[in-house]
Amino acid sequence: MPMLLSRIQAQNEVWLQKLDKATRFRGVIFPVNPTALPTSVFVLPRLGLRTRPREPVRAKDLFRDPAGRVMLVGNWELPLALDDVVSRCFVLFQMTGQVSWQRRAAGGKHPVTGLPMAAGELVEHGPIWVSIESYTHGNNDPGVRVPTDRLRCITAAPLQLGDVVHGQTVKRINPTLGVTIAEIE
Repeated sequence: MPMLLSRIQAQNEVWLQKLDKATRFRGVIFPVNPTALPTSVFVLPRLGLRTRPREPVRAKDLFRDPAGRVMLVGNWELPLALDDVVSRCFVLFQMTGQVSWQRRAAGGKHPVTGLPMAAGELVEHGPIWVSIESYTHGNNDPGVRVPTDRLRCITAAPLQLGDVVHGQTVKRINPTLGVTIAEIE
């Protein structure tokens, strides 16, 4: 059985190249049922990546697929059997573009907590590849009763609260599937 699966996988594999490195790897890109992922509902359709066990792929890798889309790799194990040694599975996030990423310069330590404080001008750390999705349409703010859209930013960059991504401030961070998923406003 594993020999047959590996032959079928080999017939469907394509060569993929990471964006920032000269590293190539082989894999099969396939559609994913959106309810199979252990996260909230995503807007863009999700794809999966199946690779051989020794291919140099890990979460937060960026690559361009044969259709020209930039994809971000996230962790997702989808075993074929109890002792799946035929392949590894990942979830893919389609990037919507490269945007600016800014963070305030460190301004010393807080006198009580001893944690670093942000102060001063914003410092550019980007550009970074992101997928920005609107995941609530027209929710009313309970106090003001004004419709607001919430934006989700999926990226490989190590975002922090208060960072500015594409002109929007990071309000919440949820590291999931090996990537950074942030709510921005």
